[in-house]
Amino acid sequence: MKTVIMNFSGVYPEEDFYKQESYEMMDLTRAEGVNCYCTGEAEQEIKGKMETYGPYGIHFLDSGNYHYVSKLWMEMIDTPFSLLLFDNHTDMQESAFFGLLSCGSWVREALLSNPMLKSVCIAGPKEADLKRDIPADRVTWISGEELGEGSMEKFYEFLEKDPWPLYISVDKDILCREDAATNWDQGEVKLDCLTGWIEEAAAARKCIGADICGENPPEGGFCENRELHINSQTNKRLQQVMAKVLVKFLNNSNSYQND
Repeated sequence: MKTVIMNFSGVYPEEDFYKQESYEMMDLTRAEGVNCYCTGEAEQEIKGKMETYGPYGIHFLDSGNYHYVSKLWMEMIDTPFSLLLFDNHTDMQESAFFGLLSCGSWVREALLSNPMLKSVCIAGPKEADLKRDIPADRVTWISGEELGEGSMEKFYEFLEKDPWPLYISVDKDILCREDAATNWDQGEVKLDCLTGWIEEAAAARKCIGADICGENPPEGGFCENRELHINSQTNKRLQQVMAKVLVKFLNNSNSYQND
C-alpha cells in the first residue's frame, strides 16, 4: 500500500518513518496561501496534485495547520461514508477569515458541502470547546475528559448505529507529550489507547482511507531531534496500524488504483 506524504512545511525529510515503505512525496513547500487557511487558488493547486491519487490509502498532511486537506481527500470518495476524527480540537468553527477553508472549520464545511459524508464522530476535544462550538446534526461528540475516564459508550454506539464505511483522520495533538510533539496544545491520550480505538473501529466497520497530521513544523528552525524522533516513531506506528485496518477494504475494492 502506497503512502502519500504531503510536505508543506519541509519537516518530513527530517523524519524517516516512511523511507522503508512504498511512498510518494508531494512537494508543497512553495505553495502560497496554505498555512492554516487555504485560498481558492491554493485549493485548486493542491487538488491538481492530489488527482492522480485515490482517497483509499494513507495520507500524511504535515502539521495541524493543514488538517483542512482532509476535506479535500474526502471529496474524492464516491460512496456514502462516515468520518471518525481523533483530535484535541473540534475543527467545527465557522470560518473567521473571508469564508476561507481553514484548519479550524473543515469538518463543519465538509458536513455542509459533501453529500457522501453521512455522519461524523469527533473524539478528543475538551468539554468546554464542545459547548462553544455548537454541535451539528449527524455529529457524535466524545470529549477528552470522557476519553480520560475510559467512557467510550458513545464511541461504540457510533460504530454500531450506521452501516457506512469509515474515513479515519488523526491529529496527533490528541496525544500526550510522551507520544507526540505538535505546534498546538495537546491532549492526554496514550498512543496505545489511540491505536486500540482505531483497531476496534475497523473491527466494527470497514475503513476506506485515513490521514494523519500533527507534525511540528520547522518555522524558525527545525524542532529538536528528540521531538523529530518521537513524531517519526509515532507516525510509523500509526502507519502500520492504518495499513492493517485498510487492507481488508482495499482487497475487496476495485476503486483503489495505487497499490
